[in-house]
Amino acid sequence: MMKWKGFCLFALMMLAILPTSSSQFPSNNEWEFGWDTEVEPSYDLTLDGEKWKIENTLVYFVDNPRVNDLSLVITVEFEDDVDVLEANYEESITVSAQTNETFSIELTTSDAEKVRAHSPDDKITILVRAEQDAGGAPVSPKEIDAKLNVPRYHKLVPEVNLVASSVDAGTWIEETLKLNNMGNSVDAATKIEAEVRGCPLLDIENVEQGEATQIQPTGVNNNQPLEVRFKIAPSTAHPSKSCEVLIIVTSEGNGLQRST
Repeated sequence: MMKWKGFCLFALMMLAILPTSSSQFPSNNEWEFGWDTEVEPSYDLTLDGEKWKIENTLVYFVDNPRVNDLSLVITVEFEDDVDVLEANYEESITVSAQTNETFSIELTTSDAEKVRAHSPDDKITILVRAEQDAGGAPVSPKEIDAKLNVPRYHKLVPEVNLVASSVDAGTWIEETLKLNNMGNSVDAATKIEAEVRGCPLLDIENVEQGEATQIQPTGVNNNQPLEVRFKIAPSTAHPSKSCEVLIIVTSEGNGLQRST
């Protein structure tokens, strides 16, 4: 009877000493996939508004806790077939065992018109999919996404192409000021003023009528510039001479002044 008890105790001790399967291997050795770049709640792209170019780099990570290397196939696409951005990235990657590695996605543009035509109100959703290369066996892919913002760029450009080359003293002529919105967002002129140089008897009238009128981006979706009719009116005592007139427009969007 005592021998049996001793055998039983020995068996229990052996069971306590032997490692369990959960201590031999991690209970959760699933690989992880996510953004290294801060993209929450959204990511602001860098825009060169003079050239209408975007160049940015997004970085994602893959954490592989397994004891063997992890091979993944990467695909990148933009939701709703938005074709403003182009993505350059490694389509096949390998993550060494028990490492956390980062990879880059280069975002660029090649069509300035498409960049300018894209409304800053519309976020671009980028989808990145990682699928394990398991030798043909079906494996569910993992996805991450991010909302990308195209910055607003304001550029209100005044333009005057004179129809008449001269005007008689004591009369007046009418000309047209065009306000071209060469940015990518709605704009308006907060102030329009005429500066006459060297001709104190010359009046420029009605340019202020173009103030506070919203102007959609010119040339986008066939949008036209705002046209403002104004008068050039020399007094009866005005001598015969050349005069310089500067029309200065202040943009509501960025507060900058431009003149023609």
